Amino acid sequence: MFAVSKYDIRQLRVFATVVEHGGVSSAASKLGVSLSTVSRDLSALEERIGVHLCRRGRGGFALTPQGEHIYQATVDLLSRLHGFEQEVQAARESVSGVFNLGVIDNVISNPAAGIVDALSKMHRDYPEMLVNVSVHESPTVDILVREHRLDIGTTGTPAWLPQIQYVPAFAEEHRPFVSRKSPYYDRIVDGLGGKPVGDIPYIARGFRADTFRGFEESFPLQIAGRGATLESILAAVLAGVGFALLPTHFVETVRRSDLVEIPLDAPPVRVQFYLAYHGELASHPAIKAFMDRFHGTIAGDDPFAIAQA
Repeated sequence: MFAVSKYDIRQLRVFATVVEHGGVSSAASKLGVSLSTVSRDLSALEERIGVHLCRRGRGGFALTPQGEHIYQATVDLLSRLHGFEQEVQAARESVSGVFNLGVIDNVISNPAAGIVDALSKMHRDYPEMLVNVSVHESPTVDILVREHRLDIGTTGTPAWLPQIQYVPAFAEEHRPFVSRKSPYYDRIVDGLGGKPVGDIPYIARGFRADTFRGFEESFPLQIAGRGATLESILAAVLAGVGFALLPTHFVETVRRSDLVEIPLDAPPVRVQFYLAYHGELASHPAIKAFMDRFHGTIAGDDPFAIAQA
């Protein structure tokens, strides 16, 4: 009975290379070794298995009938061995342990976000993995990712930290909304419509939001209040304090008849969101698995979804 050793595997690889490149010289060039090394390995293999594998010399290279049979068996063995090596590597890189995902408020309600679908696919493929999902204010996400307290975070106000990779993920449309019951309703509607009404009461973000700057500089706005989350901003709007820019998908979930959109001639404000992860962990199995499933989820699903790296 012939038992294969690690030396046999190496010599079989050399033999297969010789056959596939039509001779010893080409195989030596491919393998980066000398002609004598390849010839020695072939001779050692022939002696080991007791079969004359090929004719080589001035007359050219040719397999013997036994050599043809051994070559086919070698191809099959090396293919199976490669498959085994891939399975071992996959087992080493299997996604397990804890995955920490940070999101900002109400991003889950955005159908273009793809977060929920990506998590669903992660759980289906890796049911043993523990997934922690937490909600954060947008400006804090970058820091939490940098400090390795989050594996991936979503943000619409990236700080562009050098350690962090920012991948465009999806976008939201923000439009101006006001309460029909607000005492400033007419002033707000007229003012945003271009009429000279003086200062227009406006509910701003409680953090720096450069995305809204162009809109805010286009009108004579007076900061009547601030909010750190969409719900806090909405509360101020419903209380009649002023108007605010709100994502349309969020407003659709509120279902309040007194909350109305203010028509504008200008296009809605488009807010780009990013998935942020630490650059040192780009090849981490859990991060890679989530990103692969996220991009597979949103690709082509929505005109505002961007799946580019």
